[in-house]
Amino acid sequence: MENTFQLEEFPFPMVMLDVFESSFTGIIFVSMDEWKKGLIFKDGRLCAIQSNRTDELLGNILVDMGIISADENARALEKSRLERRKQGVILLEMGLVQPREINDALRIQTEKRLLDIFSWENGTVQKVPKEEINKQPELSRTDMARIIRRGVMENAPFSSVITALSPFADTVPKVLADRFPGDLGINLEDIGQYKVSEILLLGQDPSRALLGLYCTGEVSFEESRYKALIDTLRKKLRTIKDQDPFQVLDVDRQISDGGLKRAYIKIVKANHPDTYAYADDPEVKKLANEIFTEIQKAYTSLNKLREGKPIEEPKGIDDSLQAEILFSKGTELLKARDYQNAIDCFKLCMKLRPDERLFIETFVKTLFLRLQNTGSGNTLEIKAAIRNGLNRFSDSDTLYVIYGWVLKKEGSKKAVEAFRKAIEINRNNVEAQREIRLHNLRENK
Repeated sequence: MENTFQLEEFPFPMVMLDVFESSFTGIIFVSMDEWKKGLIFKDGRLCAIQSNRTDELLGNILVDMGIISADENARALEKSRLERRKQGVILLEMGLVQPREINDALRIQTEKRLLDIFSWENGTVQKVPKEEINKQPELSRTDMARIIRRGVMENAPFSSVITALSPFADTVPKVLADRFPGDLGINLEDIGQYKVSEILLLGQDPSRALLGLYCTGEVSFEESRYKALIDTLRKKLRTIKDQDPFQVLDVDRQISDGGLKRAYIKIVKANHPDTYAYADDPEVKKLANEIFTEIQKAYTSLNKLREGKPIEEPKGIDDSLQAEILFSKGTELLKARDYQNAIDCFKLCMKLRPDERLFIETFVKTLFLRLQNTGSGNTLEIKAAIRNGLNRFSDSDTLYVIYGWVLKKEGSKKAVEAFRKAIEINRNNVEAQREIRLHNLRENK
């Protein structure tokens, strides 16, 4: 990890992961526009955090807690500046607070200053390692982990979550903890059954929870040691699906019944899932079973053909069924991050079923994901698709959320209006709620 970098390229949750993993000792300076903060760490635990934000001053925290009034805060702050002494000491001398109340406020101040940085989409980070830090940590590793998970779940922009998780898209999370902490508010017991790319498609909450667990050491993303085998099996499966039954079994169309059976037995032996039993990887097992199923289907089709039964696809398939098949294929392509081919499938779906709202919402979302994750496409294209969709489905809260994401990416202040419109349509839209909360956090800075 470099000593100076941008949050756009290395989001703050990943900074915390590095601090946690390396037991970092030193100071991390973080700045965004006029805001500047300094975080002091010892062995990966936070000792202190300094900030130039006035709403994070101790007196303002005590006002928010209802312990002192705004006037009392102003008097104590002025005296603190004149005498160059800490405001907490002044407040104690003035008899306005008790030591326990100061300690509670300092704890809240530390958490508030740290949690705020998770909401920063951009800014500069500078790491300054130190041989020794004389301060003692204010937070235990357990408390640090809890705050990091909370920062990811509640404050981190989803674009930062995507940036952090995208490099691990093809990996399956490896669970390292005996059980997950209870502060996530979401059940992730089956998280090890999906690739990261598939979890990202499940929505914001599972993705945020996954990143929070990764940043605090509950899960890891390890590339399978059987990656080469997985790539080979994927290629074989794609090839088989593009072949007719004769090509799958590698036989001549005039082959005898006995020859067909021998060919089938030979290819089954070579591709039986048990052949890969040594590979303790769910993806290997899944691909091997799919290949074996395709081989069995090919053999069954050829036997039906020899019995005089047709093996062709049924004719006259209606548009609705064809659209559903294409949508299923497009969804699989999207999971594989093959955005362009997924977009092509969704376009055909919309032509076949222009009255299906889900098709256009998924199409528009895929356009945005392609731009967000690969840089291909542009916001004008996405906004045109959104306008077309809203002309048909004016009550689509999903389209308004995506519209807000596009405006946000462009730096437009009108993004919040789109998120509010989504809430107006569906007050339970979690993604719009989170964006509104992040907007309010920034407005209160």
